[in-house]
Amino acid sequence: MKVLIQSFGFQRTGYPADKTGKGGGFVFDCRAIDAFDYSLDKPITPFLFMHLTGLDFEVADALDKDSDTQKFYQAAWTMVRLDIEKCIRQGFKIMTVNFGCTAGQHRSVYMAERLAKKVKHIFSDVEVELVHIERSHWPAKS
Repeated sequence: MKVLIQSFGFQRTGYPADKTGKGGGFVFDCRAIDAFDYSLDKPITPFLFMHLTGLDFEVADALDKDSDTQKFYQAAWTMVRLDIEKCIRQGFKIMTVNFGCTAGQHRSVYMAERLAKKVKHIFSDVEVELVHIERSHWPAKS
């Protein structure tokens, strides 16, 4: 069995099309995660991370330390784990998990990476494909 995990941006891509033919799967809206301060009285905080992605330590560390982010991840993991177990029992070949945030650069990338590692660790017989749909739009690393 294979789990396709994707990060994407609502701003540019919108919901990813289901290319598996199975239908269903999960789409988690990571815009609900408010780990960065986007308030008008502190407009500088999100801009500290604009040149980074969810793959970078600074972003991952900030999200690791945010309790709401961790609650969101645990809820997503619980649902995905249950569905993987069901798919294995019923002989399905593929399932999809999508994480979206505004630009597909920070929160969704962090969540997709973290979930991919967890699935690989817990379900060693399950193939994991990880795709960051917005990768070509991320800022260039200097």
